[in-house]
Amino acid sequence: MRSEDRDWQIYHILVEKSEMTLEELCRVACTEESVAEESLERLERYRLISRKDDLWATKSLQEIILCAEMEQLMKDSPIYLENGIIKVRKESETK
Repeated sequence: MRSEDRDWQIYHILVEKSEMTLEELCRVACTEESVAEESLERLERYRLISRKDDLWATKSLQEIILCAEMEQLMKDSPIYLENGIIKVRKESETK
């Protein structure tokens, strides 16, 4: 299966279930952990899902838009958003 198809499958499983652990997701998607982890990492990088402890969940449309806007606004800022937490960049990161 192509990675795009696997991402689509995993995303829609998460949409249906709201949130799931990696083990549950692998069982439902009939896939190996390594394959599911790669897909989850891509989906998280695209800001479609988030992780809290062992649970993976889809983001709402509002969260997706807000994250994209915040990233754009904070591009050259001394503060940044990481996993919903506002952090301050270290001096070495801003130069």
